Amino acid sequence: MIRWGILGAGNIAKRFAQSLGNEKRSELYAIALRSREKAKLFEEEFGVEKVYLDFDEFLSDEKIDAIYLSLPHGLHKEWAIKALKKGKAVLCEKPAVLNAKEMEEIAEVSREEKILFMEAMKARFTPMHDEIRKIIDSGEIGEIRQIDTQICFALPEEYEGKTYHTQPGQGGCLLDSGTYCASWLTEYMDQDIFLDHIYATVKNETDRYVDAYLSDGEIQGRMEVAFDRNKPRDAMIYGDKGSIYIHDLHRCTKIDITKDGIVSTKEIPYINDDFYGEISHFVDLLENGKTESDVMSLDDSLKCAKLLDTIRRGFSEYDENDLKILEEHERILQYDSFASKDALALGNKLVELCSQYDNELAIQIERLSDHLVIFQYVMDHKSERNFGFIRMKEKAAQLSGHSSMYQGILEKVSGIKDERFSYQNGCLAVGGSFPIRVNNETVGYVSVSGLHEGKDYEIIVRALSEVLNKEIPVFRKAML
Repeated sequence: MIRWGILGAGNIAKRFAQSLGNEKRSELYAIALRSREKAKLFEEEFGVEKVYLDFDEFLSDEKIDAIYLSLPHGLHKEWAIKALKKGKAVLCEKPAVLNAKEMEEIAEVSREEKILFMEAMKARFTPMHDEIRKIIDSGEIGEIRQIDTQICFALPEEYEGKTYHTQPGQGGCLLDSGTYCASWLTEYMDQDIFLDHIYATVKNETDRYVDAYLSDGEIQGRMEVAFDRNKPRDAMIYGDKGSIYIHDLHRCTKIDITKDGIVSTKEIPYINDDFYGEISHFVDLLENGKTESDVMSLDDSLKCAKLLDTIRRGFSEYDENDLKILEEHERILQYDSFASKDALALGNKLVELCSQYDNELAIQIERLSDHLVIFQYVMDHKSERNFGFIRMKEKAAQLSGHSSMYQGILEKVSGIKDERFSYQNGCLAVGGSFPIRVNNETVGYVSVSGLHEGKDYEIIVRALSEVLNKEIPVFRKAML
């Protein structure tokens, strides 16, 4: 009989405890948490034998064989390592770690101590996961060419600043939901996955939306996760002979297989519930003296952590090369001459391209010689407020001598905040205003407001490159 202890008793711990009741080789023996009131409620609901308010005392209990670690993400590494050194097998709620370095430290201790550690990636322990693996390994859909994953939901307003989801360091949608997507991507893509390009929204130092486009040289991948919008939580695996659509990728029981234009649906329910598979597998490992899972190994968790690190760098780390790309945009996207007809062509191109985006635009082109607005257009759901943003972005561009995005990235690279560029001073150093140049002289500005994830800058340079018929280097990181 495996005697379990739960470290951290939030809502997910309760779900784990309920599922553990179906595992006949296990018993819930102890819990550890900081709140005496919550401990009493948990004890009453699940009838645990021991309740600890001190985590170190909990880990010193020799009767505990395994722990389920369900503390907030930022505490996983510390308490996983402490538990392993105390000889406790650890089933750690996802994400196991904040970054790859932390996972390397845990893996080192797990292997040195010869004690089992496994990330609770429940999507890999459902009967449907096994079925998908069989379909792909059989060659039914051919060689995999692309994998798209997404888990997007709107986080309730009352969570803001009150739960770990929105806390800098351990919060953000990438860690919370992106880890599920990373599990699917790393299972089928080569471990050398690189970031092709990315869109992201960051608020109060935590990512609220991430749309990352990835590749390993053979397979294309996409991860879209969010705290600020609702979308289906699904995945699509494309092969050269067919495809698999996975409903609810984090707890899948249903798939649609498309081959030769024919769609067939398969449904396989959970055994008991969506937690039971990972618990049963973990107990199997313990009973057989295994110190590592063959379904979610230490290396598998490391691959997931490395992928999230790669994606995170795309919206948190900028360097001089990024500034050089923006400078190249300004150097290449110049006119031989610029008149009102050119403004009309550029403005119309922006309107045309907007249909490919998920929001509407306000557009303005100003001529510097007399500060006359020679093109202005506002779509139905935009307002004067958007032109207020345009004025602030253009002011930032004029002050910087570059695009307004350039100034924002410059501050990221240098680490120096120029107080002139602030909302309070009516100046926004973010994407959306770009200099119109003729023979290296700035003659005007084209400015846009309305798109999400910094796409205001992208649509401007796309429009300019098309009307000027010039190619520009891709800016692969998240735009401000």
